[in-house]
Amino acid sequence: MSRRHVSNAGKVVVHHGDAIEQAANMAPGRAQLVYLDPPFFSGKLRRNRAGGPAYEDRWPGGMAEYLAFLRRLIGAAKPLLAPTGVIALHLDWRASHHGRLELEQAFGHESFVNEIIWAYKTGGAGKRFLARKHDTICVYAAGATWKFHPQREKSYLAHRYGFSNIEIHQDERGPYTWANMRDVWEIPALRGNQREAAGYPTQKPLALMTRIIECFSDPGDLVVDLCCGSGSTLVAAAQCGRNAIGVDASADAVAMARQRLNETRTPTRRP
Repeated sequence: MSRRHVSNAGKVVVHHGDAIEQAANMAPGRAQLVYLDPPFFSGKLRRNRAGGPAYEDRWPGGMAEYLAFLRRLIGAAKPLLAPTGVIALHLDWRASHHGRLELEQAFGHESFVNEIIWAYKTGGAGKRFLARKHDTICVYAAGATWKFHPQREKSYLAHRYGFSNIEIHQDERGPYTWANMRDVWEIPALRGNQREAAGYPTQKPLALMTRIIECFSDPGDLVVDLCCGSGSTLVAAAQCGRNAIGVDASADAVAMARQRLNETRTPTRRP
């Protein structure tokens, strides 16, 4: 079942059901960006401390079962892409290397675009290894003419340089210049006391999703998230002027995504 939400920016549809089955019912060749944020092979039932929705990430068949699922998911997503589209697969240290190999099998080596590192600072550290504080987002293109919009970011300086051709700005963190964005993104992870936190485990911040959407799509394009969870991709897409389709197997997650979309809608202005 599905319900349509119309924001000031675009149309968003949220489906409750199996991602692979729902993808088979979508029109092929329409999506400019397909974002996949599947379970990470954590071996846990993912719960939120606030008692929100949960999702299953335990695989009795081990890595073989998980990779079979991942392969089917990528296979279901590939036909959805427009000729200029890209797919972005979001995983962490547990399976990101496997995921990239699956993308290579599906799209070919020449279709590689980026391996984006999302670095964050959260609590917890290993006693026998360095703290694992980044995720990997592998981006592959459907064809040779994928859309890409270079982004700019602040590059902070140790001190002010005296070069006349460099424009130096200042904020509360110190002097900086504007530089082309690199493939390592330092964006804070969500904490439970933040207003944006919806009470969903592994919820992704809107800042992260907005950056991905703005890099690889235009206003009016279609963004598809086949594991949409609490709907961060859908909310970011609507705010960025994109249309979006979200799918999740959890009815609770779909309800949360719809609620968040309703809360972000702005009233229609009268002439």
